[in-house]
Amino acid sequence: MITYQEISKKPQLFKSFFGITVAEFDELHRKLGPVWAENEIKRLSQRQRQRAIGGGSDYKNDLRSRLLMTLMWLKLYLNTDVLGYFFAVDKSTASRNTRNILTSLRQLGDETLGWPEAPKRGQTKDLDQALEDYPDLMTIVDATEQRVRRSGDCQTQREHYSGKKKCHTRKTQLIVNERGLIRDVSTSVPGRTHDLELLRQSAATERIPVNVGVAGDAGYQGLHNELPDHSVATSHKARRNHPLTEDEKGINREFSSMRIIVENTICELKHFKVLSERFRHDVNGYDDVFRAVVALVNPRISRRIQAMDAV
Repeated sequence: MITYQEISKKPQLFKSFFGITVAEFDELHRKLGPVWAENEIKRLSQRQRQRAIGGGSDYKNDLRSRLLMTLMWLKLYLNTDVLGYFFAVDKSTASRNTRNILTSLRQLGDETLGWPEAPKRGQTKDLDQALEDYPDLMTIVDATEQRVRRSGDCQTQREHYSGKKKCHTRKTQLIVNERGLIRDVSTSVPGRTHDLELLRQSAATERIPVNVGVAGDAGYQGLHNELPDHSVATSHKARRNHPLTEDEKGINREFSSMRIIVENTICELKHFKVLSERFRHDVNGYDDVFRAVVALVNPRISRRIQAMDAV
């Protein structure tokens, strides 16, 4: 059986199993405790529950072990039989424990999102200086797709078939700042949805501060129409009988060097195999899983930015 006391003595193995360092885990456990306790009270207070709070059996593993179990599932994407074996519980208990923790991790992930409030005229004497000190100069929007199981329902499987990936996928939109910190995550949609249509559905354009520029790849042609008050940049796209000029190719190369920022952030998310392998579970729970991984990755990016600024 894996225990925190033993595995924490092997830092490299700890990160291989759970995707984060021992120090990151300790901080995550500290933040998770109050959130999980509040959610547990809500769960036990549901009207359809017949037992009073305090009734029923206790968890076999403590919160720390259940968090380890959930992180191992996110990092290695094991089936519940194997996961339960590592923590000396049966597969139904492993499934139930990870599901409860995921809800709380999603909340922590949501708390890392959003933009700092931009200064407005009248709030400061030197508005230009305040805007210059604003942490975000620009944001980069992109969408990532993950393969999912083919649905038995004809309409559902058609909606999830991605012509780009040539398979059934689930698509999620990310918006990161120029240093890779995730500012916004959309609700996931079937892979057939166009990137620009997903941007419209997510209403993210209403949340991006006006003083922040926005960049998108060739899939966001027409982005300036969605953000008329923002500075907007998109890469050029070749069309039939209209190949790219040399100047446009040069602009696209420069744009690619900037767009790698969001690709690196997506790569960090996909270090967790639950977001890189074919998603085997019900897509209705996909957003909880995605936001749970954001709760692990975004704080790490934030700490890296703080360390760079401190140098």
